[in-house]
Amino acid sequence: MSIRRFFYLFLLAGFVSFAGTAPAQAQEESDELVEDADSAKKKAKKKAGKGSKGAEAPAKSAVVAAFENFKVLNARLNQKAEYFIYFYTSSTCVHCVNCMQIAAEQYKKMKASRKVELVVICTDKTEADAKKYLKKSKIKAPCIMFDALKATQFKGLPGCGMPIPPAVSIVSKDGTLLQNELGGSAVQRALTDWRELTIGK
Repeated sequence: MSIRRFFYLFLLAGFVSFAGTAPAQAQEESDELVEDADSAKKKAKKKAGKGSKGAEAPAKSAVVAAFENFKVLNARLNQKAEYFIYFYTSSTCVHCVNCMQIAAEQYKKMKASRKVELVVICTDKTEADAKKYLKKSKIKAPCIMFDALKATQFKGLPGCGMPIPPAVSIVSKDGTLLQNELGGSAVQRALTDWRELTIGK
């Protein structure tokens, strides 16, 4: 056999060997890439699952859910409150205005407790009148319009009690009516003794 023929045979053998191993190596690399991609997808899915579970919002109380159907003025509703005090009032009622002064003083303490929320239910004719009344009273409590509640036949808020100002309805977060007070002196006492009537029990 000549040297030239031997050399050609050597090259041919090398080519066949390379041609046989290259696809196999390429297949192995491809399989590894697929495995890496699948692993990355599984990790991402697991992480997303943990994130969504951790970010799951707690169920809203009956009272908080009901307030989503009303336009809330003046301040945001404390959604973590355990008790809600509905305070029916009007700027045109002398007894209501007197009660509002006490409400403004006591609301600072209610807000500090983080467990009791006062909601002003204003019977004034317009939102502009209500806002003016709230501003003059220097109270930062959330407020809804009486007419909006009346439109639901007073069924829009759970535990809605005596909607004749001045009046107070004390309600637990699940909508259970705990106490009703009607009239100036009774409402003033309820607003002053709010702690004993709610979290102080």
